[in-house]
Amino acid sequence: MNTGTEWDVPKPLDGEVLSHTPTSTERSAAQLESDLQAERDSRKEERFYWIAALVIVGNVPIFNAFSSAWALLPTFLLELIVLIGLADWLGVDRVKVLLERLYSRFHNGDKGA
Repeated sequence: MNTGTEWDVPKPLDGEVLSHTPTSTERSAAQLESDLQAERDSRKEERFYWIAALVIVGNVPIFNAFSSAWALLPTFLLELIVLIGLADWLGVDRVKVLLERLYSRFHNGDKGA
C-alpha cells in the first residue's frame, strides 16, 4: 500500500475551488500549450484550404474531358464527400458544415433546402 505524499493531494469537490494559485511557470506552460494548439489548428486549416484549392484547379481539365454534363454531378458529389471527410479529419468544422449543406442540396435535388 502506497502512503506517499502524492496521494495526499486534495481533490476539488463539485463547485469547490482549491486555494492553490498557479505559479508563473504553470501560467507560462498553459499559455505555451494554448499557443501550440492554436498553431496546430491553423496549420491543419491551411492544409485543408491548399488541398481544396488543388481540387478546384484539378477540376478544370477533368470536367472539360467529360463529354456528358450528367457525368459531372456524380464526380462533384464524390469530391464533396472526400472534402467533407478531409475537413472532419483536419478539424475544419465550419467548412465541414458548409460542405455538408452543399452536398445535401445536390444530393436531395434542392428538396431539403
